[in-house]
Amino acid sequence: MGLYEGIKDVANIVQKTDNLDIYRQLIELSAEALELQNIISKLSNENNSLKEQQKISNNIVRHKEPYITLPDNKSILYCSHCWDSERKLIQVETDEEGSYICPHCKYNGYYDRALHDKLAKEVLDSII
Repeated sequence: MGLYEGIKDVANIVQKTDNLDIYRQLIELSAEALELQNIISKLSNENNSLKEQQKISNNIVRHKEPYITLPDNKSILYCSHCWDSERKLIQVETDEEGSYICPHCKYNGYYDRALHDKLAKEVLDSII
């Protein structure tokens, strides 16, 4: 029997005894019990979310450059700033020149500094 069914059964019994004071108290207690159930549900969801964040945090691979990856797919780069500040895994947008930008916080950096420096040197050499 669930909480709601139990309260309903007790309310029916109290109603038959024709005691309005007990009936009023039962209604107040049932409202409090339902509120406690809502709080428990909210805390349970929050707990599950924190457990998931901790699981991700334990598996994050940090790199010399300021981005992170997960071990199951190292080709997807995530913004380390968004993870560290908001606990959000935001996939960054990469280009062929070795740099990236986060679409959420606009943080940018290099996922391959050597490639970026090589391409920048080639452009500079072509200008000179």
